[in-house]
Amino acid sequence: MTNPAPALIADIGGTHSRFALSDRVGVFDDLQVVHTGDFDGVEQAIADYLAALAPGRRPDRAVLAVAGPVVANRVRLTNADWDIDGTAVAAAFDFAGVWLVNDFAAVARSLPLLVGDDRTPIGRWVDEPRGAMVAMGPGTGLGVAGLLPVGADRWLPIAGEGGHVTLPAMTDAEAAVLAVLRRRVDHVSAERVLSGIGLPALDSAVAMLAGAPPAPDREPEAVIAAARAGEAGARRAVGMFVDLLATVASDLALTFGATGGVYLAGGMPRYLGELFDHERFRARFEAKGRSSSYLRRIPTALVNHPQPGLLGLSALAAE
Repeated sequence: MTNPAPALIADIGGTHSRFALSDRVGVFDDLQVVHTGDFDGVEQAIADYLAALAPGRRPDRAVLAVAGPVVANRVRLTNADWDIDGTAVAAAFDFAGVWLVNDFAAVARSLPLLVGDDRTPIGRWVDEPRGAMVAMGPGTGLGVAGLLPVGADRWLPIAGEGGHVTLPAMTDAEAAVLAVLRRRVDHVSAERVLSGIGLPALDSAVAMLAGAPPAPDREPEAVIAAARAGEAGARRAVGMFVDLLATVASDLALTFGATGGVYLAGGMPRYLGELFDHERFRARFEAKGRSSSYLRRIPTALVNHPQPGLLGLSALAAE
C-alpha cells in the first residue's frame, strides 16, 4: 500500500511566501521561504518550489493562505501584484484541487494545535472547554479571524476584514489623538494605528497634541528606541498602542463569544518586547463595564509558533 501524496501548503504574503508539504494535521516539512517580489506570480513560485523537491514528493492538491479577501476561490493580494485563481493554478499543475483561504483563517485554525511554548499567556491562563477563539495579528497590518467549534472534533475558521473596523476611543486623550489622525486619512481603522505602519502615526499625533512642531513620522524602530530611552512622548504612544489593542481584542472577544481565548499572532508585541505591558493590556481588555466579569474568564496569549499559518494549513489540508 502506497502512502497518499502530500498536500502543498503555502502562506503567501506581500513580502514573503512560505511553501511546505503536509500529509497530516500538525505536521509539515520541506519548508522553503522566498521573497514574493522575486516572482511574477504564484504559478512561477510554485513551479520553482516543486522543481527543488526530491523525487516522489510531488503533491496532488494545494491549500494556499493569501493576504486578502477571497471571493470565488480568487484573490488579488493586498500588498503584492499577484492575482491568484485557484482553478487556474490547479489546471497548471494537474492538481486535484487548489483552495484559497484568508491568511488569518489559517492562523486561527492553528490555535487548538498550539502546545507548551507555542504560546505565552498574557495574564492568568484559564483553560476553557472547547470554546470559540480569535486570532488577531498586529504586524505589517492587522489580520483578524475567528475559530468556531463544530461538533466534537471539528473547527470552522471565520475569515473577514476585522482589521478595518473603526478604531474606538475610550478616553478623552484617545479621542483627541484619533481626531488628529482623522485629518490625515478619511477612515481611522484599527489597522491604521495597531500595526507597524500605525505606531509612527500614533507617535506623531501624540507629539502634535503635546505642542511639538510638525515633523515627518519616525520609523517604528525609532519610536520603540525612544520609548526604551525614556522619551515621554514615545512612551505615551506605546502605552496608548497597548490600550487600544486591548480594546479591539476585547471587542472581538465579545463579538465572537471567544471563551477559548484571544491570541495575538502578529509581530508588534514581539518588537515592543518589555514595552508590551501584560498587566496594562489585561486591565484594558477587561474594562468593559457590565461585561468585565465575562471578559475576566477569557484568556489572552501571544503566539510563539514560528509558522502558525502553515500549522493551520496542515489541518485545513487534511480536512
